[in-house]
Amino acid sequence: MILGAPDVDQVEGPLIDEDGAVFTEEDLLNAAGPVVFERGVEYVRYVRGLQVRVDQATASIQAKRVYTVLLAWFGHALDGACSCPHNSDGNFCKHLVAVGLAVLDAETDPLVGDHEGEVLDSYLAGLDHASLVDLVNELIAQDESAFRLVQAHAVAAGSAAVDPDELTRAVSAAMPHGLVDYRASFDAARDVQALLDNIEALLDAGAADQVRPALQRALTRLRTVMLSADDSAGVLGDACQRAAELHARACVDGEPDAVALARWLVKFRAESPGWPDLTLAMYVPALNQRALDVYRAELASQDIEHASVEPFSRFEVDRMLLELADQDGDVDEAIRQLSRDAEHTAYGAIISRLRAAGRDADVLEWVDRGVRASRVSYHVGARSNDYWLAPAEVADLYRSAGRPADAIAVLRDNFRRHPGPETLRLLIDAAEPPDAAHRERAWALDAAEQDAARRGDGSALIRIAIADGDLAVAWSAAQRLGAGEAWRELADASANDLPFDAAQLYRPHLDKLLREANTRIYPEVARILMTMRELYSKVGEQDAFTALLSQLRERYKRRTSLIAALDRAGLRPG
Repeated sequence: MILGAPDVDQVEGPLIDEDGAVFTEEDLLNAAGPVVFERGVEYVRYVRGLQVRVDQATASIQAKRVYTVLLAWFGHALDGACSCPHNSDGNFCKHLVAVGLAVLDAETDPLVGDHEGEVLDSYLAGLDHASLVDLVNELIAQDESAFRLVQAHAVAAGSAAVDPDELTRAVSAAMPHGLVDYRASFDAARDVQALLDNIEALLDAGAADQVRPALQRALTRLRTVMLSADDSAGVLGDACQRAAELHARACVDGEPDAVALARWLVKFRAESPGWPDLTLAMYVPALNQRALDVYRAELASQDIEHASVEPFSRFEVDRMLLELADQDGDVDEAIRQLSRDAEHTAYGAIISRLRAAGRDADVLEWVDRGVRASRVSYHVGARSNDYWLAPAEVADLYRSAGRPADAIAVLRDNFRRHPGPETLRLLIDAAEPPDAAHRERAWALDAAEQDAARRGDGSALIRIAIADGDLAVAWSAAQRLGAGEAWRELADASANDLPFDAAQLYRPHLDKLLREANTRIYPEVARILMTMRELYSKVGEQDAFTALLSQLRERYKRRTSLIAALDRAGLRPG
């Protein structure tokens, strides 16, 4: 399957029906319609990487934009998936048509089905040993992957070896050369991944030391290629990262010169343009103590060499120094590395290391520093990361240390910035005595009311009331201050008890969607109207909905795509 192909359940069934046809152009025309079919004809020339199986085909469309396509069939019944927006709306898109036409035009036959496979099995079983050997030799002479597969089996059986120099030359020959543009990146990445498949098979067979030089060549060459390639889709980057991981595995599984490996690793990473992602942990099992000492010395030299450059340019060197501190279990050195840039101190990473080391007093000191530096993240649902602290986690640490007032202060600030049921719950839960919980709730509701009045938006109050199961309070806030972004939540909560009122909440959003012609939003318009129709019917107001629908159809009758979307949804007049 092509890189990044969409996930689609495979359609089981024969590739060729009783008439001897896969499917026909007429089948594609019927599936897509005449307009989309004609557009698909224009895109056949952009089909790349076509792979045909018994009952499906995959490819990419590489025109102005790149889309991944999977077309599946059962006789003349067609289905599929494409990464384009038109297909995501449930349509049989022009890209599926293009791939279908490419399948019909393909010079190569699809891969064999079960029956053909049984026939070949029978044929092969009848060959004598010499004929079978000749057939395998002919096959491996024509196909690199077949050669490497047979070679891997022979290596695993202990009856063959891999020539490291020959394999390294093969890797060099297979690597992309020159500029690689966006479209070419997909084919280049596919070829490299196939090469890495072959090398991984040899690695699995036990040839770690033999494939390691080839993997190092692939790794270094791919990094160079990416410097002059348009890898916006990330496919070459994926191949480069895979080469790095296979190289690390070959080092761990084999017996490399550990000292030479340590020197290479420091140099390779110090010169890194940002990819691939290598870490000391990937290679540590392959490094003995002498190699680690050499690694440490080489890294110290790089630290001195990069002493006067800006933090961005020494990012990888700093990362290596931090990894080495963690490897040594030196928490203080790790903290020094994580705080050497005062503007970007990694408070979260420091605190997590101190907690793991059981240094509770130091944890609180760094939490206080983070709070003073305004490094508490007030995004809803935030979790601590290397640089930011989550309010809930800060509050828990303060409460555990017997500092409830500090915990409440952090959570009140959190609520002020994002008033709502989630931040209210955090604040109430942190208020330990029952009367304190009531006090914090009253404070929060008053703060939310003031904020809503200032902004003219009752969404926070509505969400809090819905979470409390109090629709009356929610509607009161909506009527006084407007529903804001909480209109849909209020509509959903009111669908059973107040269906007519809920239906009216959809009107402003509907008018906003229809303000300008946009075919991509018409399916959503149809879904909203279907929901409104159901709500109107709950209170016996079908005629009112029919009138509304007729009004909309008349007003936008020139938008033929909108009218077609409404018709498909059964939203017809009368």
